[in-house]
Amino acid sequence: MSILKVDTINEKTSGNGVHIAGHVIQFKHFSGTSQTDVNSNGNYFTVHTDSTFSITPKFSTSLIAIRHYAGGLVQNCSSAYLRVQRNGSTILENDRHGYQNLPSNWSPINWSFQFIDTPSSTSALTYTIQVRKDGGYLRVNDYAATPNTYVVTLEEIAQ
Repeated sequence: MSILKVDTINEKTSGNGVHIAGHVIQFKHFSGTSQTDVNSNGNYFTVHTDSTFSITPKFSTSLIAIRHYAGGLVQNCSSAYLRVQRNGSTILENDRHGYQNLPSNWSPINWSFQFIDTPSSTSALTYTIQVRKDGGYLRVNDYAATPNTYVVTLEEIAQ
């Protein structure tokens, strides 16, 4: 067995990048205060319209870790759905991501999730986060019309 010990790894050819499996190649961070108040049933609504969540992978074998953190409220909603799309195609859909059947009480809903995407691409990827409800009321990143801060991170991980 051989052991390689180094203090620094330098790229041999400029622009090729160092590719070590399991290591983070790039990290993108987005945050904002946009709110979504979903007021019709059965349709998906894009949330966080104040930013575009994009990353261009350096390697086609990379994984993309998507993390989303946002709160919200739900009232008398039989099902609250969450969906993530990559360049317009659905890659994650959680039916009944949230639920609350009390007609007179608002309950907090956690819109946070983590998903590992395998896009097999070196083209630009744009991720869209959407929600839907079947009845009642639903808000994302909003508490009584007071905006909170959401956070989205995209992380390319070498394989």
